Amino acid sequence: MIVTALIFVIAIIAIYFGAQWLIEGASEMAAYLGVPPLVIGLTIVALGTSLPEFVLGVMSGLEGVGSLSVGNVIGANISNATYIIGACAILTPIIVRFEQIRREALFMLAALLVLLLFAYDGAIGAIEGTVMIAIFVLYLVLLVRSLYSSRPSRAVVEEFEAARPETEPPLKSMSFILVGAAILIIATDAAVRSATEVATILGMSEFLIGITIVTFGTTTPEFATSILAAYRKRADIAVGNTLGTLVFNSVFVLGIGAVIKPLTLTDGQIMLGILPLFLFGALLAGIVYRQEGIGRWEGVGLVALYILYMAVLLSYS
Repeated sequence: MIVTALIFVIAIIAIYFGAQWLIEGASEMAAYLGVPPLVIGLTIVALGTSLPEFVLGVMSGLEGVGSLSVGNVIGANISNATYIIGACAILTPIIVRFEQIRREALFMLAALLVLLLFAYDGAIGAIEGTVMIAIFVLYLVLLVRSLYSSRPSRAVVEEFEAARPETEPPLKSMSFILVGAAILIIATDAAVRSATEVATILGMSEFLIGITIVTFGTTTPEFATSILAAYRKRADIAVGNTLGTLVFNSVFVLGIGAVIKPLTLTDGQIMLGILPLFLFGALLAGIVYRQEGIGRWEGVGLVALYILYMAVLLSYS
């Protein structure tokens, strides 16, 4: 048990560094190719932080423990919508200035609604998974197209310009991408195996261990990226990272998982996982649309809401 837990902890640490190096390499490569900072910040960085959930979803599907991925995706999304964005607001009040972020909030809510409708009958099959992937591709195309044609304010431009990665030689950037990807794949495989073993020893379901313990590990890139953005007064990047993660996880990660192997959900997983996720997403969308932004007290409320949710979840499990 101790050895297995130690392997899991080491794997989670490796997942964080693997994801960070991959994102850094991809961002630097994009900067070298002349991709605008706005596109880098709201696509490569925002979606790149969700790579641990994606790789874990693929590995879980291939190893026959899809419920671990479902639990991890739900847990990661709820974490992002509550305590991660809440912690950012506690650090510094968040005011969304870029109108594109507000439109992204609506798409996030639509993605969560699709997930809720597809999961309602207790199963997400290959056809539904394919539709979910198509929805994500449509979202990405519309997002990039909108970003290229947008005319953000000077303050928003300066925010993303300040976060622009340094232009590095392509060989160095590609090395970061390859090494980061290799570490991410190997570490995630180890995390899946050790988490499954821990769940068996503790008598926990793969879904429960995915929505709790595994989630704290795979959300470290999102947490670190959002907190750093908030600390540097880059509210649009922090919120954009959160919204992008929710869309990516909800339709693409679970869509890929369903194509690999149909996902089955119990009534309890829907009521205690999918439904709360939709409600938290709706709450976040409402807060993002407020002109007043997200203040420190709202941030405290979001963190408290996450603690309350975890308490309810564990009491019913």
